[in-house]
Amino acid sequence: MNKNVRVISFSGKGGSGKTTTASMFLSVLLRMNRKDRLLIIDADPDANLSKTLDVTVEKTVGQLMDKRKYELDEREQGPKLRFSVWDSISHGEGFDLLVMGRSRGEGCYCAINSVLTSILIETIKMYDIVIIDHDAGLEHFSRKSGSPTDTLIVTCDPSRLSFDTARRIKSMVTELSLPYTHQYLVGCRYGADQKEMFETMAQEIGFDVLGLVPQDQEIASLNLMGESLLHLTPDNTALKIVAGMVEKVISNTI
Repeated sequence: MNKNVRVISFSGKGGSGKTTTASMFLSVLLRMNRKDRLLIIDADPDANLSKTLDVTVEKTVGQLMDKRKYELDEREQGPKLRFSVWDSISHGEGFDLLVMGRSRGEGCYCAINSVLTSILIETIKMYDIVIIDHDAGLEHFSRKSGSPTDTLIVTCDPSRLSFDTARRIKSMVTELSLPYTHQYLVGCRYGADQKEMFETMAQEIGFDVLGLVPQDQEIASLNLMGESLLHLTPDNTALKIVAGMVEKVISNTI
């Protein structure tokens, strides 16, 4: 197991660009040919990462939780749930994808959630770099890992509501003492003339600025056609900007 796994978590208001940015982070890592073991976790209930990465997902963790809840007693949950989680991992070209999905059953999932948390932390440690696409709630398992290598990236589009969400996320991180060594704000669909305003607002909230991703026609077209963002052309301006962000994040001292 790799104890020095780098965990990069994305959060932000819905539609702020976090899934797109997370997908481009993966694209950059794959093009760098670092030979890292890469795991992408889609922890957003909307589960859009499989589409932007062009991966067919047969099972989600939410589905297996519903199934196991009624099949297993507490003594059996650990070993059987572990293999079920590993079996639900989909494989892309150079990376693995785990989709959390939704739990649809009624009643308490407390016992199975407890076992699932430990299994997911164990799974993460099998990789070199893990990218997690969260919803805005930050109700996720990675905060319990206590890893000093965790990086939080919050995305903001050019709207007040997006910054309000970022402010709430920052408050939760502080109140819960979540173990993010590095905390960044990324602006999505911003123009160069908005850079100073973005940096001022980020400073007010308490985030470091990682960069601004411009509005990009190629990205918009791929998203509209439902094609993978891993197919972006090498000279894509937004992708080059994200490449600089990736370099900074992975070069951070642990």
